[in-house]
Amino acid sequence: MQERSLNAIKGLFIAALALALPAATICRAQDKPGLSPAAKAGQKMFEQQCALCHYADQTKNKIGPGLKGILKNKELPFSHKPATEANVREQILKGNAQAKPMPMPPFEGKLSAKDMINLIAYMKTL
Repeated sequence: MQERSLNAIKGLFIAALALALPAATICRAQDKPGLSPAAKAGQKMFEQQCALCHYADQTKNKIGPGLKGILKNKELPFSHKPATEANVREQILKGNAQAKPMPMPPFEGKLSAKDMINLIAYMKTL
């Protein structure tokens, strides 16, 4: 009986967390002033697809690395590849199965070409 109650509590906690995280991300999102239409669309994409694991406004690790200044740095965090649009695009599309504490999933086939252009436009503003 006690085990059944514990499982019910765990289930409720997971459901509450699943509802709270997207709401917290949406509430936290604020439009940066002066963004181009593409960068605004990219910011929305970032909040939907990336913000759960990455900070946009700091370099501190969340689950993945914080992305502030990502395309202004000499190299990308962890991979140490040059911080170029091509390398960022490749990382997003292919993911990183060796990333710690969790693998980064590949987004190839999940983002359209336009989504990717908008996301990169936004990342340039970080």
